[in-house]
Amino acid sequence: MNEQRFSELMQYGRLNMPFRDFEERTMARIQKERAVKSASARYRKLSWVFFILGAVLGGLATGLVSMLPAFGSERLVLTARLVYVCLLLAGINYLVQQTPRSQTQ
Repeated sequence: MNEQRFSELMQYGRLNMPFRDFEERTMARIQKERAVKSASARYRKLSWVFFILGAVLGGLATGLVSMLPAFGSERLVLTARLVYVCLLLAGINYLVQQTPRSQTQ
């Protein structure tokens, strides 16, 4: 009698799947999400590298512009530096917001 009661209770624990390939679809979706996360992490790292490279080149270009005799006007040099700093701060702000606080996922 105990075995019969146990098998009846086990029948209640059975899950009904919404469709036949539910498990396969779920696992495929999890694998796709994992691939997207790893790709976006790689692109985030690349964006930091290219931002730093652009910041260095932008700083050099701004410094070289101030040395050219055609751009002897202090106002023009100051405007170029101000635009450079504004773009630099906007880029840093964007990248910091897009970078997750914790890299352990």
